[in-house]
Amino acid sequence: MNDIQIFVNMFKAGNITIHSIQLLRAVAALLVVLFHAHLALVQVGSAKMFAGEAYLFRFGAVGVHIFFVISGFIMVHTSRTEPSFDAKSFLRRRLLRIYPIYWICAALYVIAHFAIEQPFFLSGAEWIGALLLWPGQASKIIGPAWTLSFEMYFYVCFGLFILFGLTRGLLGLGAFFLVCIFVRPLTGFQSSPTNLASNPLLIEFLAGCVIGWLLKTGRLPKRGGNLAIVGALFLYLGGIVVGYERVPSLIAWGPPSALLILGVAIIESARGAHSSVRRIGYFGDSSYALYLIHILIITLIISAVGAARVQTLPAIPGAILITILSLAAAESLHWGLERPLLRRLNPRRALVPPRPILEIEGSEVRGSGPE
Repeated sequence: MNDIQIFVNMFKAGNITIHSIQLLRAVAALLVVLFHAHLALVQVGSAKMFAGEAYLFRFGAVGVHIFFVISGFIMVHTSRTEPSFDAKSFLRRRLLRIYPIYWICAALYVIAHFAIEQPFFLSGAEWIGALLLWPGQASKIIGPAWTLSFEMYFYVCFGLFILFGLTRGLLGLGAFFLVCIFVRPLTGFQSSPTNLASNPLLIEFLAGCVIGWLLKTGRLPKRGGNLAIVGALFLYLGGIVVGYERVPSLIAWGPPSALLILGVAIIESARGAHSSVRRIGYFGDSSYALYLIHILIITLIISAVGAARVQTLPAIPGAILITILSLAAAESLHWGLERPLLRRLNPRRALVPPRPILEIEGSEVRGSGPE
């Protein structure tokens, strides 16, 4: 078997990092941080530099939709489904990947808010719900954690359905999500868990799963990656021009996010990642830490500087500065705590394992394990 065939087989098996996807994880997280930082600065009185500035920065919310598509893609790309799928091991890895660092960050939020005299006033049920990422309660401590309720629900459903095999499992998962989405509104039953289980945003996870399935089964097109990316950019731009607040976010941001992931997957699977993408793609490793910690960084900076002084700084440069500081904090948190913690929690099969360098026709390809 030649080197190229080995590379292709590893790609299908999910044994190597798709550097473009890693980079998109970092970009998605940074977009969310920019959005939240700008919003916070405007709320305390920082000056806008031009009309419509806040509207443009709200585009950063698209990062959540990119994350959801990537999650579906990575679960299929990295999960070992042959000869059989180990749901217990899968769910254990997901729980270890999500909760420990989340709980640590939640503790940091509680301590910091107490220190700046902005404590959380939550009931016992709200504390428990927030720490368990229960739908409707997840955002009580860390605001953006509402998305983690979606992630955990998707992981549980994915782990159960893939027991039936990759293809049949994904068909069953898709059918289940779609039935819940269309049937629940007809029942009139309202609760946070059922609203999550029937939320159309789950379709974005399915879109990622389909792209991952195409790659894993060797059905991903060899061409058209650039066209897909251009199409995604035009749809993003169209949403901004038409008014993304006029239509559901799933329609405005779901299709272009799926096209974006499809495009980069096609390009990298066919040609490999550009050296510049490989050099900066590692920022995607700390994207979860960045997502968790950035609201705290924003809060502490505004509290330290004081509202009066913040008002003298235009919102755009202030948001950029906060984003840079948040990225630095996330990198420190990831390398200093998150990564060592994951290795200790699962020493037999590291959740963030070393990346061996493989030489394939003169280029370096770095291996990786599960997301």
